[in-house]
Amino acid sequence: MSSHFYEVALFGEFFSRDLKAILNRITLHGESSHPMHSREIVFEPLDVQSQRESGSDPVMLRAKKELEEPGAGWSV
Repeated sequence: MSSHFYEVALFGEFFSRDLKAILNRITLHGESSHPMHSREIVFEPLDVQSQRESGSDPVMLRAKKELEEPGAGWSV
């Protein structure tokens, strides 16, 4: 039997008071599931609006850190 790995990411802005209600609506179950918590920061160039207006896609820098792993650094 082959094993499949899935990562689910939700993006958006919400207030912390709404977190429990959101988690109650979105639940994934699996034999090998484990809690994960990460922080992601996206840096935009200073001239992002002018790049979009000129028709080019601006280059975004994403930094991600796994908070469940002690001593984990930021990955870019």
